[in-house]
Amino acid sequence: MPYNSSWNTQEQWPDCFTGNMHGHILQLCVIQAVASFIHLEPKNVTVLRGSQVRFNCSTDESWDVMTWLLGGRTILTISVEHGPLGRDESVSTVNHSMSSLSLWELVLMNASFSLTVQEVTCELLPTKPGRSSSALFVQEKGNVRILETDQSAEEGMLVIFHCQATGWYPDPSVSWVVNGTTVDRGDYNTSSLQDPDGLFSSSSVLQMTAEMSTWVECWASVSAARAHQSSSVKLTVVAPETPQDYTVVIAVIVSVCTIILLAVLILILCYRKKVTKSSSENKVSPSLWTVNLSSGRWSVADETSGKVNLGYHTEDVTSLGHHDLRNKAGDTTNIISPPRVPDIIIFRSSDQKKEDFSNLYYKGGKTVRRVTTV
Repeated sequence: MPYNSSWNTQEQWPDCFTGNMHGHILQLCVIQAVASFIHLEPKNVTVLRGSQVRFNCSTDESWDVMTWLLGGRTILTISVEHGPLGRDESVSTVNHSMSSLSLWELVLMNASFSLTVQEVTCELLPTKPGRSSSALFVQEKGNVRILETDQSAEEGMLVIFHCQATGWYPDPSVSWVVNGTTVDRGDYNTSSLQDPDGLFSSSSVLQMTAEMSTWVECWASVSAARAHQSSSVKLTVVAPETPQDYTVVIAVIVSVCTIILLAVLILILCYRKKVTKSSSENKVSPSLWTVNLSSGRWSVADETSGKVNLGYHTEDVTSLGHHDLRNKAGDTTNIISPPRVPDIIIFRSSDQKKEDFSNLYYKGGKTVRRVTTV
């Protein structure tokens, strides 16, 4: 069957050389290869840097030398008579040929990173045309981390998390997972930058309301990665602080202050009452003194309703002498009372103040009596 460049090998050989060539799978691929001229499978490969990659080159035509090229550079040469020529630790080969079909497998042990798509070519000499190519896309997996550490927040508060994915190629897909559920893309913002080496760094910001304690995860991945890279922190949600109610405290303070104030007022009133009573007792009523302005003297007996001393005589009592009194003393039936001196007789001038006599009455006043011994 003549070579047809438009022939779709993926439709004709589905997954023939994506795994190990054993049993009926290998037989099916051999039958399909017979109907072609030269084929290289798979046609498009995307892997991470450092991954192992396998390509299969098959033909039903005769050839002398098979050459493998990567990005235009020869990496392996195979002779029909001698097999692989030279030794390169970065590649290896496996011969799956049969009598009716030549089939060689190329294994790239460590795929190298490149910003561009690398062309893998299988070339047969001296067959013409004897070339078939595939595309190899090597991606780079970087790192991802959440800048914040474990956090605590009150329920209902707005919490912000920042995630950085650095050293990726191509631009990584960044997503957030909260409590095992992927967050909608509209709930976070992501931006990317490419450094001079061609690698991408992405930054993502997530804003969320603290509702319950949970784990917050940031995922980053590229298409060639079988698993995503992730970073996680724990968010602990606590109950909001309730403002302390000072009503009871204020009520108690007011009550205590009121009681103290009332006690102080009662003490003050009692003290004033006591002072007023004491002043009233020590104060002499003006009615106790009668001023005789015409005679210029006061009489205590008149004011105090005292009795008049009938034994008082205006003449000199000494004129009688002690002898006469003794003689009269023998008569027990006629006892003459000795003359008595009034309680007090105060003479004053018209310009003397009433208060001076009052002071005299309290401080130095004494009742003077003259007693005659019989």
